[in-house]
Amino acid sequence: MKATVIAVFATVFFSFLVSASSEFPLQEEHRIRLKELSDMENHTRILHYIDSLQEKGIGPGELSWLYANTLFQSGRLDQARDSLLNWESDSIYSYRAINLLTQIAIQQRDYMDAVKYLIRLSEYNPENPVYPHRLARVFNAMNQLPAAEGYFSKAHQLDTLNQIVMGEWVDVLIKLDFGQRARRVLERGITVSPENTGFRRQKVTLSYQGRDYEQTLENAEFLTQRGDTTPQIVKIKGFALFHLDSIDRAEFWMDYLIENGFVGEDVYYYKGRILAARGQKSEAQPYFHLASLSCMSANFNSFALAAGINLYETEQYQESIHWLQMTRHFSQNPMIIFYLALNFYDYYEDKNPALTNFRLFLEQSYSENQESHREYATRKIREIVEEKHFQGYNP
Repeated sequence: MKATVIAVFATVFFSFLVSASSEFPLQEEHRIRLKELSDMENHTRILHYIDSLQEKGIGPGELSWLYANTLFQSGRLDQARDSLLNWESDSIYSYRAINLLTQIAIQQRDYMDAVKYLIRLSEYNPENPVYPHRLARVFNAMNQLPAAEGYFSKAHQLDTLNQIVMGEWVDVLIKLDFGQRARRVLERGITVSPENTGFRRQKVTLSYQGRDYEQTLENAEFLTQRGDTTPQIVKIKGFALFHLDSIDRAEFWMDYLIENGFVGEDVYYYKGRILAARGQKSEAQPYFHLASLSCMSANFNSFALAAGINLYETEQYQESIHWLQMTRHFSQNPMIIFYLALNFYDYYEDKNPALTNFRLFLEQSYSENQESHREYATRKIREIVEEKHFQGYNP
């Protein structure tokens, strides 16, 4: 029994001696080498160097945090997370560890973990706008827009001069269709940074959507005068000029887009409208045609109707009837029937098709802005009925 106790004691004592002697402190030469590698940001070399030191039992305790941090810096995210979890509750390194764990969660799109860590960081430092900003970005990435908007608002309250927060906040407000609030944020942003072209681009889009063509033009001019001739800005500038009755200037920008191959349904459509506004209806028709052919959206109906109307006004009645009858398959707009009735009235001797369509238009038209068209249709119906009556018909 005594021999057994002595043997056990000897084994434990020997183990203690081995463990005590297996860890050697870092020497100055090691620290210098690690600093050199760190200054060069050679993270893989740092990892290899630490591995070689630990194989010799040198400084495993001292190097543990450096190793975890370097794993993160070198993009070894799974290993970094496992190492950093050991520091999550450390009295000295916990704050930095949670920061890095947050970044790993975001990189790996583990958004719920990212939210968990960011809320903890916000509680550590509630006055730091960085954390609500990051929370806003995470919720935006999750498409939880109301939550994202709330955190962008909080980040802005904590730092009203942060232009990145304002720009990203506006993007979310636009997605939420909070146009008025987005405009207010942009106005503050432009006050803070009048030369911020990102704010100006957002203002162009918002102003045009709100049909504020003066504001649209003002901000678009700001951008184009500084060399921003991207198709979207040029296009909206041209559209605004058209709505402000600056036809020649609008056409200049539409031609610029067409000549440079930046074409689409809306560019062709406005080019057609510009020519039609000048009375050049024959020249306008090919552009309405191109707009309709290019159109792969809900705008097809309005573009095709514009083409049909323009064909009627240029007395190309058969082609107009073709366009309008095609458009009826896709739209219930009563104005299609009205212009069909006009075509039938002007093109055919038999006025019955015109009479039928004028009556159908009156049955389907209720809009206030079609009042004059209803009055015209009523007069035409009376005219046709009277003419038929004198011819011995009772339509």
